[in-house]
Formats: sequence, C-alpha cells, structure tokens
Amino acid sequence: MKPFWKDHKILVVGFIAACALTMLLLVSLIADLVYWPKHRNVEISGWMTIGYVAHSYDVEKELLSDALGIEADLRRHLTLKSIAQAQEISLPTLIDTLQTAIDAERAAQ
Repeated sequence: MKPFWKDHKILVVGFIAACALTMLLLVSLIADLVYWPKHRNVEISGWMTIGYVAHSYDVEKELLSDALGIEADLRRHLTLKSIAQAQEISLPTLIDTLQTAIDAERAAQ
C-alpha cells in the first residue's frame, strides 16, 4: 500500500472521499427507508414544518404554502407554530386550513 500511496496520493484521497460520501448517502437512504413508512399521514402538530407535513401527506409544499398564504422562500425551517404566531391565528385554525387543503388535493386525485 505504501508504494501506491507514494505514487498516487491524489487518487487515494479521492477514492477515500468517494467512499465516505457513498457511505453518508447510504446511511441517509437507510434512515429515510426506515423512518418515513412509519410516519405517513401523522397528526399535524405545531413542531412540524410545511415540508414535513407535505412529505408525510405526499402533497406538494407549494400547495400548503399557498393554502397558508405564505411565500415559498419563507416556509423553510419555520414551524407551524411560528407561522401561526406570525399570522396571528391560532394553531388549530392553521392546522384545519392545512388539513382542508390536503383533503381537497386528495379528492382531486
């Protein structure tokens, strides 16, 4: 191994980096495969983000953003609780709005 390292350092470092990236992506894939099947159509709660709700209910994020009347770039990392506070509405009202939009989308499909 020493002669190969001595003559091809960039190649060895690149190979190790590629292996590390592959392992990272594999762990992420396995985590998604284990987590999401158990978290489909979960009850909507204040800690969730629009993206989480969209993924759980298998709808587009834009549909939920439009239903809440917020811009797409503002939805990232905002919890439903913080969105409700910013819009000065109650969390149950916001959740009802999301559920209505989800139900309407599913009925249209």
